[in-house]
Amino acid sequence: MRVLTKIILIVFVFEVVLFLIASSIPQNNPSLVSAFNSTENQVLNQSYFGKVLMIFGNNVRVAFLDFIPAVGMIILAVSIYSTGAVLSAFSSSLNVPGILSALGLMTLPHSWLELPSYAVAASSGLYIVIRPREWVRGLLTLIIVPIELFLAALVESSEFYVSNPYILWLYSIPAFVFLYFLYEFLQKRADKYIKVKTPVTQQQNVIQIQQPTYADYITRYNQSWNTASYYETQGNLAEAMRYYWEAIFYLITAVGNKLGMPTLTKEDQDNVIKSVAYKVGNPQLYDIYNEAFKIRIENRLSDFQIFKEYLSQLARYLNSI
Repeated sequence: MRVLTKIILIVFVFEVVLFLIASSIPQNNPSLVSAFNSTENQVLNQSYFGKVLMIFGNNVRVAFLDFIPAVGMIILAVSIYSTGAVLSAFSSSLNVPGILSALGLMTLPHSWLELPSYAVAASSGLYIVIRPREWVRGLLTLIIVPIELFLAALVESSEFYVSNPYILWLYSIPAFVFLYFLYEFLQKRADKYIKVKTPVTQQQNVIQIQQPTYADYITRYNQSWNTASYYETQGNLAEAMRYYWEAIFYLITAVGNKLGMPTLTKEDQDNVIKSVAYKVGNPQLYDIYNEAFKIRIENRLSDFQIFKEYLSQLARYLNSI
């Protein structure tokens, strides 16, 4: 499940719980009842499409405020609590528990279109705060909010004209299906955008940590061997010995890479030489390698020609693998 989806679900549960809590708190506030009746009368005096536009305009304004990053969650909490408080005050004026009115309202189809849209809006803004590099996901997800609220307004307005509002569930279910697929489509579009923006950095990191290949080590072997030859012609045997040994190290590593054997330690390199000696049928190869290693460690420049001869034999057999 996507992180944004989890956030939406958590915020939606928070929203519903807060609404039920607010509506369950008894309110004896005539001004809230008066405001509720005034708003209801304004809606009732509208035509069907007038109702749709009025309900949609009010709800979409609230949803866009909920989207504001960082403060949107606070706005959502205040608006939901206020809605629950108004419903409680109106219910109390009719001697009906507010929680019963809230639960009854939750059974109507428009509630399950309207309330999730606020959660989507607030979660999209919150997601941008949590993952600013993926801000495009938050913006793309916001597209669903006005569409969902318009569908909710259509259903809610229709509830004024039918004797049984629950029949509108038949119209709401296709809307839920449509919104689900729209949500998935928007998330996939966000996935593609984010993958296009981030692979450049990721590929650079992969290049930086990628292990050298057999061909890379062979190239380094040739470069070090040529450098050693240059120093040898210049009479600098110390540098020549160093680079000849470096060349053999790269060659052993290349062969170990090819054979799928580790070459991190001296013991690993010994095992590569033993494996090559077995393959070429020359058990003395390991002894030659150890003699050359002793000359290098002891820096016996007087035995430089013997050292080079040993390495030349090693190189010949290693290159045959």
